[in-house]
Amino acid sequence: MYHFFPKQFTQHIKPGHSCAQGISLFFTLIVVSIALASVLGLVNIFISSLAISSNIHFSTVAFYAADSGLEGALFQDRNGSGLLDPFTCDTSTPPDGDTCLSNLTNSATYTYTVKGVTPNRSIVSQGSFRGVQRSVEIDY
Repeated sequence: MYHFFPKQFTQHIKPGHSCAQGISLFFTLIVVSIALASVLGLVNIFISSLAISSNIHFSTVAFYAADSGLEGALFQDRNGSGLLDPFTCDTSTPPDGDTCLSNLTNSATYTYTVKGVTPNRSIVSQGSFRGVQRSVEIDY
């Protein structure tokens, strides 16, 4: 049988005891450390995917806010009420040229900018929700 320890280290061991009794504690600590590292890694992945999923929700709301601005601009243009209707554009902040800013009930906002004249008109609408911004553009 091979001995891991030199004779001078093993001469103080009582008869009937082995040097290998502490090795099971060492292996237990190694296994527990590996299991803990695995669990912490999985928790980190879970928290990251949770943050990403909440950002996807914010992105979706910002996109639909931009779409609402675009639809509102098209509706006003086709009904002849003017693209910068004071009933839908925020009058507390003056529009910059052909730009309209509006707030939605879910705290999202949209801003649309009109360029050109019909038949070569372009509308760019930008929606914003909790720091996430999405844009939609239409040429008609």
